[in-house]
Amino acid sequence: MFRTVARLILPNRLDSLCRRAAKRGDKKVLLAWNRGLGDIALGLYAVVHRIRSLVPGAEISFLVRENLIDGFSLLEGVQAFAARGWKRGEPYDVEASLREIGRDPKEFDWIIPWPNPTDWVRWQHGTLVPRLFWNPLHDDLWKKFGLEEGLVYIGAQASAETNYGLWRNWPENRWREFFDALRQYPNARVILFGFGKEPRYESGQIIDLRGKTTLFELLSILKNRCSHLIAPDSGVLSMAYYLDQPFPLQIVSLWADPKHGILKQNVASPNPLLVHRPLIGAHRDSGAIEAKTVLETLFGGDRA
Repeated sequence: MFRTVARLILPNRLDSLCRRAAKRGDKKVLLAWNRGLGDIALGLYAVVHRIRSLVPGAEISFLVRENLIDGFSLLEGVQAFAARGWKRGEPYDVEASLREIGRDPKEFDWIIPWPNPTDWVRWQHGTLVPRLFWNPLHDDLWKKFGLEEGLVYIGAQASAETNYGLWRNWPENRWREFFDALRQYPNARVILFGFGKEPRYESGQIIDLRGKTTLFELLSILKNRCSHLIAPDSGVLSMAYYLDQPFPLQIVSLWADPKHGILKQNVASPNPLLVHRPLIGAHRDSGAIEAKTVLETLFGGDRA
């Protein structure tokens, strides 16, 4: 309750920091980030946008977990450094981490060790369209995976792979029902994306690339081979939705709570060829979404 009231009556913390920096003539800012991939589009894009609008000529850098470096390269015009040994959710010392990689903290005019997009850029919802930069040099990365012509490829993330909000995930039994029902579409193949190998799914229609792709490879496959993507509220969903490139993609997203992620952002994708069909489970339960509903949403009764 206190936090809600504070948001309404106290000055915006990011705006205050920026205005003081602009008054001092500071230009070089470093932000640290050790949370999720999806936050790059859903929170940090707006933070960067706001800093640039209030601090003319700002030079923005991030110190981040090593496996987030590729994601931060999609924020155009920022620089990202990989901290050694950071693990998601664990505390860190920004200055010590900078020195460990050979950077002097004094390189930066100001450092924001714990940015808070949730409170600092709430204004963006329904207003700001995140745009993730795509380097065309990554376009051919999909070719190394032997994805043959003539098949319908459906990208899928079976788990959001986060310890926060396990309710985000579509239950394992629903995925198994979906794979069983997919047999009526023999020309369809599901490409599983993510990092973890569990749970395991057995089907001749599954191409399991979990743990086998970089972020750039994953996005290259989605952009150049997949006609569909099925995903819960996750980093993969956010990256795909806000990629600032025109390519045809139908996204079926699975939700227990629509007050999160891209639904909370409440803006269209910058990709004019993307079609988004969210499915929301009743009573904050994604398991209420039936496999046959997902299949009908994907294909509309047409045979693949």
